[in-house]
Amino acid sequence: MGCATTSVKITSIVLNAILAFLAVGAIGWIAFYADTESEEFVIAAYVACAIILLFAFLGIYAAVRESVCLTAASAVFLLLLAIPQIVSTIMFVHQFEVKSAQTTVELAWQANNMDGLQQKYECCGKSSAQDYVHLRQLIPPSCYIDLDQKPEHLYVEGCIEKLQSRYESDKLRFIIVSWVLVAFELLCFVIAVFLAISFRNKQRRLQF
Repeated sequence: MGCATTSVKITSIVLNAILAFLAVGAIGWIAFYADTESEEFVIAAYVACAIILLFAFLGIYAAVRESVCLTAASAVFLLLLAIPQIVSTIMFVHQFEVKSAQTTVELAWQANNMDGLQQKYECCGKSSAQDYVHLRQLIPPSCYIDLDQKPEHLYVEGCIEKLQSRYESDKLRFIIVSWVLVAFELLCFVIAVFLAISFRNKQRRLQF
């Protein structure tokens, strides 16, 4: 029994450490793509990841201290965190509409502000570099790799197609990351419940 408890304790520490690492990675990912999402979504995601990180450290601390109360609290918190995350992820899958790249690019085109998009997403024009040619305009340096205006360095994809692909990929990545976090939260919850019971039984045996 003692050996099994020790093994589960180590497993709990490792899983919670992985959960913390995933939360930190998710925070970094959100920060990198913050400009493609609404401010409310970004803030909610930051808060959720920060809470996950806090609970992961609580789980590690509880396992190290072999505290029944802290381990039980960690289990409850993880379950309470996982349930709304499951619901929100399912709602996100069915209700979330991928941001329109057409709207984003059209606004930038009308404002003559394409340079930032073209360099960031490695694209040129709305549909292609021909958009500039048809308007009898010079193809801007931002349409080239490292602003090096050589034909072989010209970005061939249009920004609408490139951005739409990126937005759809972002949605898929969010769903995958969210489900992975939920899976680890539920796994850590099960381990925490087992540990709480094991620690309680150990304390009872020591009293006799």
